[in-house]
Amino acid sequence: MLRLVYGLGPRHYHIARYWRRGLPWAFKTGFWTYKKFRRFVSKLNPPAYQKISQNKISEKGVLELLKIPTPRFLGHLHAQLGVAKTGARLINDKDLTELLFTYPQVDRLCFKLVEGYGGEGFRAVRVVREETLTFRLLDTDEPVDIPRFIDEFLQLGSGTDYIIEEYLQQHPELAHFNASSVNTLRIWAASTGGKGTFLGAFLRIGRHGSLVDNTSQGALAFPVDIDSGEIGPGVIKNIWNETFEFHKDSGVPITGEKIPFWGEAVGLAIRAVAAFPRLQFAGVDIAITADGPVVIELNVEPDPASAIVFDRPHRDIFSQFDVS
Repeated sequence: MLRLVYGLGPRHYHIARYWRRGLPWAFKTGFWTYKKFRRFVSKLNPPAYQKISQNKISEKGVLELLKIPTPRFLGHLHAQLGVAKTGARLINDKDLTELLFTYPQVDRLCFKLVEGYGGEGFRAVRVVREETLTFRLLDTDEPVDIPRFIDEFLQLGSGTDYIIEEYLQQHPELAHFNASSVNTLRIWAASTGGKGTFLGAFLRIGRHGSLVDNTSQGALAFPVDIDSGEIGPGVIKNIWNETFEFHKDSGVPITGEKIPFWGEAVGLAIRAVAAFPRLQFAGVDIAITADGPVVIELNVEPDPASAIVFDRPHRDIFSQFDVS
């Protein structure tokens, strides 16, 4: 019946742990297929406006203009059109070196594809300031000179372009869970009619040695309690039947801990959604620093499988909206 009427097959059945005793039928039928979820989100976020957030340059501009905290922006690296925050040209290794002389206090950088998804193309380096400026890759500590980094690791000549930011120093409590990645909250938030609403959240924690915390690359996902900010049992999305309370690689306990600045993070996510014209809903990625939360990016069409991590059907999550 679930497969034929609601489009929810055996794979979804097991990942969502429908075999748990006592789950009501209304809970099971409250989850949506990707097609239905996408159709519904397009009602909340008109497709013509979604691209504002999907392009990291335009997204960064809106957030900074409205004084929403984000990692420090240094420039847009592009082989023909690149521009530094200072207004200088930023199209090659020489321009990047000049930019780093302008910011002598910056010791770590991250490079993100302007329209990349799921951690695709993400690079992070430590700046070595000796006789000449060089980089060390944060994941391997491999030394690499800047021309080689531009050509081999970014492949700038192939038409790619990157946003350059200062690498974020996360809160010590989150670094304790896994230090190699900046571990972020994915908060589903809505803003409609001047009213903000929190819909759900989970903490993403990278695997040992990984630079990214994207669940599409195997990171761990821990739901966060709406009211208290307490972390619940973790899952690996798309892995059947498994929950855990510790980091899968290091054994560090996670479940039961609380997110620092939880209330501020939720409020910031709602502000971020409200900042973008005609958008009513997004999955907002929030990092927590020692000084408070910072917006990493918005996802105007987040993975609907997040509802499985929340352990809440889509119908319940979006009950305030017309889901007909």
